[in-house]
Amino acid sequence: MRSFSKTNFIFFFVFIIVSGTTSLLYYINVSKIDYINLSKKSLKQEAIALFNNMVHTRSWNAEHGGVYVIAKGSEKPNKYLKDNYTYTKDGDLLIKINPAWMTRQISEIANKNSEYKYKITSLNPINPGNKPDEFEIEALRFFESNKNMRYYTKFSNENFNFMGSLEIKGSCLECHVNQGYKLGDIRGGLRVSIPIYNYNQKIALIKSSNLYITLIVVFIAIIVLIIGIYFINSIYRRQKNIEKLNMVLEKKVKQRTKELEQNVQKLHEMATMDFLTQVPNRRYFFDLSNKLFSLAKRDKTELSLLMIDIDFFKKINDEHGHFVGDEVLKLVSKKIQTNIRTSDILARVGGEEFVVLLNETGKEGATTIAEKLRQIVENTTFTYGNEKIKVTISIGISVLSFLSDETIDDILHRADEALYISKHSGRNKVTFKEV
Repeated sequence: MRSFSKTNFIFFFVFIIVSGTTSLLYYINVSKIDYINLSKKSLKQEAIALFNNMVHTRSWNAEHGGVYVIAKGSEKPNKYLKDNYTYTKDGDLLIKINPAWMTRQISEIANKNSEYKYKITSLNPINPGNKPDEFEIEALRFFESNKNMRYYTKFSNENFNFMGSLEIKGSCLECHVNQGYKLGDIRGGLRVSIPIYNYNQKIALIKSSNLYITLIVVFIAIIVLIIGIYFINSIYRRQKNIEKLNMVLEKKVKQRTKELEQNVQKLHEMATMDFLTQVPNRRYFFDLSNKLFSLAKRDKTELSLLMIDIDFFKKINDEHGHFVGDEVLKLVSKKIQTNIRTSDILARVGGEEFVVLLNETGKEGATTIAEKLRQIVENTTFTYGNEKIKVTISIGISVLSFLSDETIDDILHRADEALYISKHSGRNKVTFKEV
């Protein structure tokens, strides 16, 4: 009877440890999957923002019935466009640029000067230069089969490929009426390709960390099992010391449980902190900023957001190497972190992009802080060996509108537009975007 009771007790102990370890491993795996899904969602949101920027540009062009530009050099009117040119009273040739042609020209500039790629296309393009590739054909056929879907995405080895559908509007029929399109039809799409080098690095890191933590948990569980079984046997062998041995066992279990909790905490920190700069990452920012946004809306308190980008960062990487680029990222993040309040939130949301959420701060305060950060970085010289590297930042600012903003993304979108203005008007600037 005594042996039977001992066997049952050991079996129960093993069951508890195995169940607890299994639950913990499940939580670790779910955390990994959540992080990967959030990273994919962030890529999609970024692609949608880029797509919408281009759509807004097209809408502006369409609202003005196309725009005319002075022909330069050998530039000729678009042969696929009706009423494609005119002359000024001085005899200068004006070439008409419609939404599609403007999209193509902007895409060519972006494709040449950045890692982000754009392309306008359709299954039945007027311009052969807009002929779709394999992914674009797949996306356009998806839109044909799914009339209510606006976006289509797919990963390749090097890029996150995104396609947004383009509907036929009144201004489109001027060129496409002979193709049989009607208002509301999907005539094509706008492709955005985002490089996923940083995404792949983050996913590889979280998978590696996940494996490391899993091995630690399993190892500790095995140790706990061995120690536990040893003490159970000792208890049954030494009846006189049973109370003392039970206390030792309880202490050991608590110690191992504490170690497991510490490892879980480390995993959480790794999932919410940027590995390089040691500031919060994109996931942490959106988790917390959404809560702060809701509180600010409810309590009618001011909330401001700074979108910060390191100027010519790609040039620094190209000329000095990625190691130096990493050191510059660390320097800039440290300068920002030490010059904002502890109640403010700094996070790295992209390769060289940072965001600062300022609590209880309006336009004037946000502008003052942004200008201070810009000057601090500008006046800091990064030294590497015998080289001195000048680093500057561009900043876009937006503030919470109690009337129109529904999510933190609304503020973030305006700040991103303001940053775009700063980057394209000379850099090393601070720009505020009104609602």
